[in-house]
Amino acid sequence: MAERTDPMVDFRKATPVAQKVAADLGVDLETVKGTGDHGKITKADVLRLGSNGDTPASKSEDLPEPKPDTWRAPTPQAESPRTEAAQPAAEPVTPEEKKPSAVEAAPQPEIPAAPASDVLETIKLKGIRKTIARRMAESTQTTARVTLMTEVDATDFVTVRTQLKDQYAEEWGFAPGYNDLLAMIVASGLREFPYMNARFSKDSEVIERLKPVHLGMAVDTDRGLLVPVINNADQKGLQQIGAEFRDLVQKTREGKAAPEDLTGSTFTLTSLGTYRVDAFTPVINLPEAAILGIGRIKEKPVVKDGQIVARRMLTLSLVFDHRLTDGAPAARFLDYICDIIEDPALMFITRR
Repeated sequence: MAERTDPMVDFRKATPVAQKVAADLGVDLETVKGTGDHGKITKADVLRLGSNGDTPASKSEDLPEPKPDTWRAPTPQAESPRTEAAQPAAEPVTPEEKKPSAVEAAPQPEIPAAPASDVLETIKLKGIRKTIARRMAESTQTTARVTLMTEVDATDFVTVRTQLKDQYAEEWGFAPGYNDLLAMIVASGLREFPYMNARFSKDSEVIERLKPVHLGMAVDTDRGLLVPVINNADQKGLQQIGAEFRDLVQKTREGKAAPEDLTGSTFTLTSLGTYRVDAFTPVINLPEAAILGIGRIKEKPVVKDGQIVARRMLTLSLVFDHRLTDGAPAARFLDYICDIIEDPALMFITRR
Protein backbone atom coordinates (compact mmCIF):
# COMPACT_ATOMS: atom_id res chain seq x y z
CA MET A 1 0.00 0.00 0.00
CA ALA A 2 1.07 3.56 -0.55
CA GLU A 3 2.36 5.46 2.44
CA ARG A 4 0.80 8.73 3.49
CA THR A 5 2.80 11.55 2.00
CA ASP A 6 0.29 14.35 1.49
CA PRO A 7 0.34 16.64 4.55
CA MET A 8 -2.84 18.37 3.36
CA VAL A 9 -5.17 15.41 4.01
CA ASP A 10 -8.17 16.67 5.98
CA PHE A 11 -8.35 14.18 8.83
CA ARG A 12 -11.49 15.88 10.10
CA LYS A 13 -13.27 13.92 7.37
CA ALA A 14 -12.36 10.70 9.20
CA THR A 15 -13.60 9.66 12.64
CA PRO A 16 -10.93 9.41 15.37
CA VAL A 17 -11.41 5.64 15.39
CA ALA A 18 -10.99 5.49 11.62
CA GLN A 19 -7.75 7.49 11.90
CA LYS A 20 -6.44 5.10 14.55
CA VAL A 21 -7.29 1.99 12.57
CA ALA A 22 -5.84 3.50 9.39
CA ALA A 23 -2.58 4.26 11.16
CA ASP A 24 -2.41 0.72 12.59
CA LEU A 25 -3.09 -0.90 9.19
CA GLY A 26 -1.00 1.53 7.14
CA VAL A 27 -4.00 2.66 5.11
CA ASP A 28 -3.77 6.00 3.30
CA LEU A 29 -6.94 7.87 4.25
CA GLU A 30 -6.75 9.80 0.97
CA THR A 31 -7.49 6.57 -0.87
CA VAL A 32 -10.54 5.75 1.25
CA LYS A 33 -14.03 6.70 0.14
CA GLY A 34 -16.17 7.74 3.07
CA THR A 35 -19.66 6.32 3.43
CA GLY A 36 -20.60 8.13 6.64
CA ASP A 37 -22.58 11.33 7.03
CA HIS A 38 -21.43 13.97 4.52
CA GLY A 39 -18.81 11.56 3.18
CA LYS A 40 -17.11 11.06 6.56
CA ILE A 41 -14.67 8.14 6.63
CA THR A 42 -15.66 5.52 9.22
CA LYS A 43 -13.77 2.61 10.68
CA ALA A 44 -15.80 0.30 8.45
CA ASP A 45 -14.50 2.13 5.36
CA VAL A 46 -10.90 1.69 6.50
CA LEU A 47 -11.38 -1.99 7.34
CA ARG A 48 -13.09 -2.61 4.00
CA LEU A 49 -10.12 -1.16 2.13
CA GLY A 50 -7.65 -2.91 4.40
CA SER A 51 -9.27 -6.30 3.79
CA ASN A 52 -8.73 -5.87 0.02
CA GLY A 53 -5.13 -4.81 0.38
CA ASP A 54 -1.95 -6.15 1.86
CA THR A 55 -3.15 -6.33 5.47
CA PRO A 56 -6.32 -8.44 5.75
CA ALA A 57 -8.60 -7.20 8.50
CA SER A 58 -10.04 -10.71 8.78
CA LYS A 59 -6.91 -12.02 10.49
CA SER A 60 -6.93 -10.94 14.09
CA GLU A 61 -3.29 -11.93 14.59
CA ASP A 62 -2.28 -9.12 12.18
CA LEU A 63 -4.22 -6.47 14.10
CA PRO A 64 -2.98 -4.47 17.08
CA GLU A 65 -3.70 -5.63 20.62
CA PRO A 66 -7.16 -4.31 21.59
CA LYS A 67 -7.32 -1.55 24.17
CA PRO A 68 -10.27 -0.54 26.39
CA ASP A 69 -10.96 2.59 24.34
CA THR A 70 -10.43 1.11 20.85
CA TRP A 71 -12.09 -1.49 18.66
CA ARG A 72 -11.84 -5.24 19.23
CA ALA A 73 -10.51 -7.59 16.58
CA PRO A 74 -12.80 -10.53 15.79
CA THR A 75 -11.74 -13.87 17.27
CA PRO A 76 -10.75 -16.39 14.55
CA GLN A 77 -12.58 -19.75 14.55
CA ALA A 78 -10.42 -22.75 15.35
CA GLU A 79 -9.45 -24.83 12.25
CA SER A 80 -11.84 -22.75 10.12
CA PRO A 81 -10.27 -19.42 9.15
CA ARG A 82 -12.78 -16.81 8.08
CA THR A 83 -12.82 -15.74 4.44
CA GLU A 84 -14.70 -12.93 2.82
CA ALA A 85 -16.70 -15.36 0.67
CA ALA A 86 -17.61 -17.82 3.42
CA GLN A 87 -18.31 -15.29 6.19
CA PRO A 88 -18.69 -11.62 5.27
CA ALA A 89 -17.51 -9.19 7.88
CA ALA A 90 -20.29 -7.71 9.98
CA GLU A 91 -20.69 -3.95 9.96
CA PRO A 92 -18.22 -2.74 12.63
CA VAL A 93 -19.55 -0.68 15.50
CA THR A 94 -17.68 2.36 16.70
CA PRO A 95 -17.22 2.98 20.44
CA GLU A 96 -19.69 5.87 20.17
CA GLU A 97 -22.37 3.51 18.83
CA LYS A 98 -21.67 0.54 21.07
CA LYS A 99 -24.21 -0.07 23.81
CA PRO A 100 -22.72 -2.07 26.71
CA SER A 101 -24.45 -5.31 27.64
CA ALA A 102 -26.01 -5.55 31.09
CA VAL A 103 -23.81 -8.55 31.85
CA GLU A 104 -20.64 -7.16 30.30
CA ALA A 105 -17.97 -6.64 32.92
CA ALA A 106 -16.57 -3.14 33.11
CA PRO A 107 -12.81 -2.96 32.49
CA GLN A 108 -10.87 -2.67 35.71
CA PRO A 109 -8.69 0.43 35.80
CA GLU A 110 -5.03 -0.21 36.31
CA ILE A 111 -3.93 1.08 39.70
CA PRO A 112 -0.63 2.89 39.41
CA ALA A 113 1.99 2.00 41.96
CA ALA A 114 2.52 4.64 44.63
CA PRO A 115 5.97 6.20 44.71
CA ALA A 116 8.06 4.60 47.42
CA SER A 117 8.48 8.00 49.05
CA ASP A 118 4.69 8.24 49.51
CA VAL A 119 4.30 4.93 51.37
CA LEU A 120 4.27 5.37 55.13
CA GLU A 121 3.95 1.68 55.99
CA THR A 122 3.13 -1.63 54.29
CA ILE A 123 1.09 -4.26 56.10
CA LYS A 124 0.91 -7.74 54.63
CA LEU A 125 -2.61 -9.12 54.56
CA LYS A 126 -2.38 -12.36 56.50
CA GLY A 127 -3.84 -14.32 59.40
CA ILE A 128 -7.07 -13.05 60.92
CA ARG A 129 -6.91 -9.77 58.99
CA LYS A 130 -6.80 -11.71 55.71
CA THR A 131 -9.69 -13.92 56.82
CA ILE A 132 -11.74 -10.85 57.77
CA ALA A 133 -11.05 -9.22 54.39
CA ARG A 134 -12.06 -12.38 52.52
CA ARG A 135 -15.28 -12.86 54.48
CA MET A 136 -16.27 -9.20 54.17
CA ALA A 137 -15.81 -9.34 50.40
CA GLU A 138 -17.73 -12.62 50.20
CA SER A 139 -20.60 -11.16 52.20
CA THR A 140 -20.98 -8.04 50.05
CA GLN A 141 -20.74 -10.06 46.82
CA THR A 142 -23.14 -12.87 47.72
CA THR A 143 -25.92 -11.25 49.77
CA ALA A 144 -28.83 -9.09 48.63
CA ARG A 145 -28.37 -6.47 51.35
CA VAL A 146 -31.08 -4.08 52.41
CA THR A 147 -30.72 -1.55 55.24
CA LEU A 148 -33.55 -0.31 57.44
CA MET A 149 -32.74 2.70 59.63
CA THR A 150 -34.88 4.15 62.37
CA GLU A 151 -34.53 6.65 65.19
CA VAL A 152 -35.94 5.55 68.53
CA ASP A 153 -36.56 7.51 71.74
CA ALA A 154 -34.14 5.96 74.24
CA THR A 155 -34.77 8.40 77.10
CA ASP A 156 -36.43 5.84 79.38
CA PHE A 157 -33.92 3.23 78.24
CA VAL A 158 -31.09 5.45 79.52
CA THR A 159 -32.94 5.99 82.80
CA VAL A 160 -33.41 2.25 83.38
CA ARG A 161 -29.77 1.55 82.58
CA THR A 162 -28.68 4.19 85.09
CA GLN A 163 -30.94 2.65 87.77
CA LEU A 164 -29.59 -0.85 87.11
CA LYS A 165 -26.03 0.46 87.23
CA ASP A 166 -26.60 2.16 90.59
CA GLN A 167 -28.38 -0.86 92.04
CA TYR A 168 -26.29 -3.82 90.77
CA ALA A 169 -22.80 -2.61 89.83
CA GLU A 170 -21.31 -3.42 93.24
CA GLU A 171 -23.15 -6.73 93.64
CA TRP A 172 -22.41 -8.02 90.13
CA GLY A 173 -18.89 -6.68 89.90
CA PHE A 174 -19.67 -4.73 86.74
CA ALA A 175 -22.07 -2.01 85.66
CA PRO A 176 -24.77 -3.26 83.27
CA GLY A 177 -24.24 -1.57 79.93
CA TYR A 178 -26.34 -0.62 76.93
CA ASN A 179 -24.94 -3.53 74.90
CA ASP A 180 -26.00 -5.98 77.63
CA LEU A 181 -29.54 -4.62 77.57
CA LEU A 182 -29.70 -4.56 73.78
CA ALA A 183 -28.41 -8.13 73.61
CA MET A 184 -31.22 -9.20 75.91
CA ILE A 185 -33.81 -7.33 73.81
CA VAL A 186 -32.55 -8.63 70.47
CA ALA A 187 -32.35 -12.21 71.73
CA SER A 188 -35.99 -11.95 72.77
CA GLY A 189 -36.87 -10.54 69.35
CA LEU A 190 -35.13 -13.38 67.52
CA ARG A 191 -37.20 -15.90 69.41
CA GLU A 192 -40.35 -13.91 68.65
CA PHE A 193 -39.46 -13.55 64.94
CA PRO A 194 -37.56 -16.75 64.01
CA TYR A 195 -37.30 -15.75 60.34
CA MET A 196 -34.57 -13.31 61.42
CA ASN A 197 -32.68 -16.12 63.15
CA ALA A 198 -32.02 -17.95 59.91
CA ARG A 199 -29.50 -18.86 57.25
CA PHE A 200 -29.21 -20.67 53.93
CA SER A 201 -28.44 -24.37 53.83
CA LYS A 202 -24.98 -25.33 52.63
CA ASP A 203 -26.20 -25.73 49.04
CA SER A 204 -28.15 -22.42 49.27
CA GLU A 205 -31.33 -24.21 48.23
CA VAL A 206 -33.15 -24.16 51.59
CA ILE A 207 -33.74 -21.45 54.22
CA GLU A 208 -33.06 -22.86 57.68
CA ARG A 209 -34.78 -21.19 60.64
CA LEU A 210 -32.74 -22.03 63.69
CA LYS A 211 -33.86 -23.11 67.15
CA PRO A 212 -30.94 -21.77 69.23
CA VAL A 213 -30.31 -18.03 69.49
CA HIS A 214 -26.53 -17.60 69.49
CA LEU A 215 -25.80 -13.88 69.59
CA GLY A 216 -22.59 -12.54 68.08
CA MET A 217 -21.21 -9.36 69.65
CA ALA A 218 -18.69 -7.58 67.40
CA VAL A 219 -15.55 -6.49 69.28
CA ASP A 220 -12.76 -4.19 68.13
CA THR A 221 -9.32 -5.73 68.77
CA ASP A 222 -5.73 -5.10 67.75
CA ARG A 223 -6.10 -8.00 65.30
CA GLY A 224 -9.26 -6.64 63.71
CA LEU A 225 -12.99 -6.95 64.21
CA LEU A 226 -13.84 -10.26 65.92
CA VAL A 227 -17.23 -11.63 66.96
CA PRO A 228 -17.40 -13.59 70.23
CA VAL A 229 -20.66 -15.48 70.68
CA ILE A 230 -23.11 -15.62 73.59
CA ASN A 231 -24.74 -19.00 73.14
CA ASN A 232 -28.45 -19.42 73.92
CA ALA A 233 -28.70 -15.71 74.71
CA ASP A 234 -32.50 -15.85 74.75
CA GLN A 235 -32.38 -18.15 77.78
CA LYS A 236 -30.13 -15.91 79.88
CA GLY A 237 -30.83 -12.97 82.14
CA LEU A 238 -29.12 -9.59 82.17
CA GLN A 239 -26.48 -10.51 84.75
CA GLN A 240 -25.46 -13.69 82.95
CA ILE A 241 -25.32 -11.98 79.56
CA GLY A 242 -23.24 -9.13 80.99
CA ALA A 243 -20.77 -11.39 82.80
CA GLU A 244 -20.35 -13.73 79.84
CA PHE A 245 -19.93 -10.85 77.41
CA ARG A 246 -17.15 -9.26 79.46
CA ASP A 247 -15.33 -12.54 79.82
CA LEU A 248 -15.52 -13.13 76.06
CA VAL A 249 -14.31 -9.60 75.28
CA GLN A 250 -11.30 -9.99 77.56
CA LYS A 251 -10.31 -13.36 76.10
CA THR A 252 -10.81 -12.10 72.56
CA ARG A 253 -8.66 -9.00 73.02
CA GLU A 254 -5.94 -11.04 74.74
CA GLY A 255 -5.94 -13.59 71.94
CA LYS A 256 -7.09 -16.36 74.31
CA ALA A 257 -10.54 -17.01 72.86
CA ALA A 258 -11.12 -20.58 71.73
CA PRO A 259 -12.43 -21.22 68.17
CA GLU A 260 -15.84 -22.16 69.58
CA ASP A 261 -16.00 -18.74 71.29
CA LEU A 262 -15.84 -17.03 67.89
CA THR A 263 -18.06 -19.26 65.74
CA GLY A 264 -21.64 -20.41 65.51
CA SER A 265 -23.49 -17.11 65.88
CA THR A 266 -26.97 -16.86 64.36
CA PHE A 267 -27.29 -13.05 64.51
CA THR A 268 -24.80 -10.26 65.23
CA LEU A 269 -24.87 -6.95 67.09
CA THR A 270 -22.27 -4.31 66.29
CA SER A 271 -22.02 -0.96 68.06
CA LEU A 272 -20.24 2.30 67.32
CA GLY A 273 -22.12 4.08 70.09
CA THR A 274 -18.95 5.13 71.88
CA TYR A 275 -17.97 7.24 68.87
CA ARG A 276 -19.64 10.13 67.05
CA VAL A 277 -21.50 7.77 64.76
CA ASP A 278 -25.28 8.05 64.47
CA ALA A 279 -25.95 5.42 61.80
CA PHE A 280 -23.99 3.06 59.57
CA THR A 281 -24.48 0.01 57.35
CA PRO A 282 -22.64 -2.99 58.81
CA VAL A 283 -21.71 -6.03 56.73
CA ILE A 284 -23.71 -9.21 57.35
CA ASN A 285 -21.72 -11.85 59.22
CA LEU A 286 -22.17 -14.88 56.97
CA PRO A 287 -23.98 -17.24 57.02
CA GLU A 288 -26.41 -15.17 59.11
CA ALA A 289 -29.50 -13.46 57.71
CA ALA A 290 -28.99 -10.06 59.32
CA ILE A 291 -26.96 -7.77 61.56
CA LEU A 292 -28.00 -4.83 63.77
CA GLY A 293 -25.87 -1.69 63.90
CA ILE A 294 -26.15 0.51 67.01
CA GLY A 295 -25.26 4.19 66.87
CA ARG A 296 -24.68 6.69 69.66
CA ILE A 297 -27.38 7.95 72.00
CA LYS A 298 -27.71 11.68 71.42
CA GLU A 299 -29.88 14.33 73.07
CA LYS A 300 -32.00 16.08 70.44
CA PRO A 301 -35.06 18.33 70.29
CA VAL A 302 -38.12 16.28 69.29
CA VAL A 303 -41.87 16.75 69.25
CA LYS A 304 -43.60 14.79 72.02
CA ASP A 305 -47.27 15.30 72.91
CA GLY A 306 -47.32 18.42 70.77
CA GLN A 307 -44.36 19.99 72.58
CA ILE A 308 -40.73 20.38 71.55
CA VAL A 309 -38.68 18.66 74.24
CA ALA A 310 -35.15 17.32 74.66
CA ARG A 311 -35.03 13.53 74.32
CA ARG A 312 -32.23 11.01 74.07
CA MET A 313 -32.42 9.49 70.60
CA LEU A 314 -30.79 6.33 69.29
CA THR A 315 -30.43 5.27 65.63
CA LEU A 316 -30.59 1.57 64.76
CA SER A 317 -29.49 0.15 61.38
CA LEU A 318 -30.82 -3.29 60.50
CA VAL A 319 -29.07 -4.84 57.52
CA PHE A 320 -30.67 -8.03 56.23
CA ASP A 321 -30.35 -10.40 53.30
CA HIS A 322 -33.41 -9.91 51.10
CA ARG A 323 -33.06 -13.46 49.81
CA LEU A 324 -34.05 -14.82 53.22
CA THR A 325 -36.68 -12.31 54.30
CA ASP A 326 -38.64 -9.36 52.94
CA GLY A 327 -38.75 -5.73 54.00
CA ALA A 328 -42.04 -5.77 55.93
CA PRO A 329 -41.17 -8.78 58.15
CA ALA A 330 -37.74 -7.27 58.84
CA ALA A 331 -39.44 -3.97 59.76
CA ARG A 332 -41.72 -5.77 62.23
CA PHE A 333 -38.66 -7.23 63.95
CA LEU A 334 -37.08 -3.77 64.15
CA ASP A 335 -40.34 -2.29 65.49
CA TYR A 336 -40.35 -4.90 68.26
CA ILE A 337 -36.87 -3.84 69.36
CA CYS A 338 -37.84 -0.16 69.26
CA ASP A 339 -40.99 -0.78 71.33
CA ILE A 340 -38.95 -2.31 74.13
CA ILE A 341 -36.30 0.43 74.02
CA GLU A 342 -39.06 3.03 74.40
CA ASP A 343 -40.73 1.02 77.18
CA PRO A 344 -37.86 -0.89 78.86
CA ALA A 345 -40.13 -2.50 81.47
CA LEU A 346 -41.28 -4.84 78.69
CA MET A 347 -37.91 -6.60 78.66
CA PHE A 348 -38.41 -7.88 82.19
CA ILE A 349 -41.88 -9.26 81.61
CA THR A 350 -41.98 -13.05 81.69
CA ARG A 351 -41.28 -14.29 78.17
CA ARG A 352 -42.48 -17.43 76.46
